[in-house]
Amino acid sequence: MMDRADGGSPDALAPDDAFTLVGNETRIGILRALWTVYDPYATDNAVSFSELVDRVGAEDTGNFNYHLGKLTGHFVRRTDTGYELTAPGFKIVRAVIAGGVTRNPVVESTLVGVTCDRCGSTVEITYEDGTVWARCSTCEGYWPQRGGEIFGFSLPPEGLRGRSPEEIFDATIGYSIRRFETMIDGICPECGGSVDTSLAVCEDHDDAGICEACGSRFLGILTCVCVSCKFAWRCPSYAWVSNHPALVSFYYRHGVEHAPSTWAAIKRGLGWREERISTDSPSLRLTVEHDGERLRFVIDHVGAVTEVDA
Repeated sequence: MMDRADGGSPDALAPDDAFTLVGNETRIGILRALWTVYDPYATDNAVSFSELVDRVGAEDTGNFNYHLGKLTGHFVRRTDTGYELTAPGFKIVRAVIAGGVTRNPVVESTLVGVTCDRCGSTVEITYEDGTVWARCSTCEGYWPQRGGEIFGFSLPPEGLRGRSPEEIFDATIGYSIRRFETMIDGICPECGGSVDTSLAVCEDHDDAGICEACGSRFLGILTCVCVSCKFAWRCPSYAWVSNHPALVSFYYRHGVEHAPSTWAAIKRGLGWREERISTDSPSLRLTVEHDGERLRFVIDHVGAVTEVDA
């Protein structure tokens, strides 16, 4: 039972306090040691004080006990048999394992085995600042920021490990699109908070290339922002309906398996037709065509799909 509607709790930590608590080598060592012995299917993952001291390699048990005490209650739980990680503790360790707070690798431009929907040239990827950038090797792509840009999707550094460029490309799409789908549902994939969405429709759009008026090749752009942690996502209109049941069913009837978190689905979406309905209270119509049949969606100013018309 929840008795607080504001997301807080009597023992909730302020952000500054949380940073302070984990900003110490011994404390990070404790969290990692508890994670190392953790077995997801074990009935008891608690580690005794003496074993924990040995695993961390602490020489001063008094100092170690001080740091363990600071973690206990929020990041670490004390049980009858020892100490174990809490959910916030797992969050910290998994962020470290993923490499998002400890590594910042760079992958130079590498060709992958897919082609640009606009010109048919080979797509290349780069990786920097936690983002996989996919670009056309020849044309201007769909966004102007980096030249030839098709998309820029996040992937933690751990997602690069042991994968070929093609596998990185596929993993990036799968990882990011599934996270984006929670944004469509109004839930932030970073913190679970609520998401505000707005649609912008270009008033003077030129779809022959990257429009100078709006800075993209897309007539409509949806922007999602978490009201709590400020995690944000910007996407063209096709992405907003790519997992809509009517769309998946439409393609299925035509023998096409439309899985939104794939490059094939992205390429289909890039070919759908946008029509402006209004810019005062922004709205647009998106038309999908396949084998002589069509499916149309109307999207309003806050991203709601208000009409589906076959």
